[in-house]
Amino acid sequence: MYLKIAQEIRRLLLMGLEAPRRLVLPIPGGSFLAMPAADDRFALCKLVTVEPGKTPSVFAELWVKDLATGEVHHLEAEDLTAKRTAALSLLAAQTLAPVKEGALLLVGAGRQAEAHLEAFREGLALTRVWVRGRGQKRALRLLEKARALGLEAALWEEEEVPPEVRFVVTATTSPTPVLPEALPTPLFISAVGSFRPGEREVPEGVMRRAAVFCDTPDALQEAGELQGLEGVTPLREALLRPPQAELVVFKSVGHALFDLAAVRAYLSQA
Repeated sequence: MYLKIAQEIRRLLLMGLEAPRRLVLPIPGGSFLAMPAADDRFALCKLVTVEPGKTPSVFAELWVKDLATGEVHHLEAEDLTAKRTAALSLLAAQTLAPVKEGALLLVGAGRQAEAHLEAFREGLALTRVWVRGRGQKRALRLLEKARALGLEAALWEEEEVPPEVRFVVTATTSPTPVLPEALPTPLFISAVGSFRPGEREVPEGVMRRAAVFCDTPDALQEAGELQGLEGVTPLREALLRPPQAELVVFKSVGHALFDLAAVRAYLSQA
């Protein structure tokens, strides 16, 4: 499924398809987000409420109209969002990573981390997995998931990143860096957790040393790691001219185009 979504994302990006930047409106105690997109087959809008004082703090739903049949689909968006985010990271790793084999470090142990584990296992040659999560129970559950996929897995408990790590995914709500400045190379980092201008999961020094890419130009205004940073390349351009670098950071904040790609992959097999 992840490879199929990644292929759809690649196709839509290379087509040059556009979608509006997400609309964010204030509501009591939080925000309301609307993310529309359409192509020749589907028109959709993802609706998200973010209310930090409630549990769960984020609720998302997806409305999709099949333009060919007129049928309207109401989809639960949390799982689809996790899958399309991980598929996007997979596409970026397949395109940008200096090597395509090695150990994976997951910083974060929630649904996004689990989806990235599944996606990278499906599309890359993983040798083992390291995990660090804020909750011990969730981190241990993710280790069991990795072992069930046939991978050696252990908690990352040291300060330094293990030298055999070749892929890193940061999927946390931390507003401050969750990685050290010193990192092994060659290395690909996909930073998918923070999405506000005042947040950054990746240290500034790493961002300035690395070749930096983003999911869409909208990320330049939204992602804390990209504020004031020059020379950031959108993934669409990288797909046309894949670069070479020993340290690569891919910053993703999400976009309705990727929801559209996931819907196309999902409904084609429904």
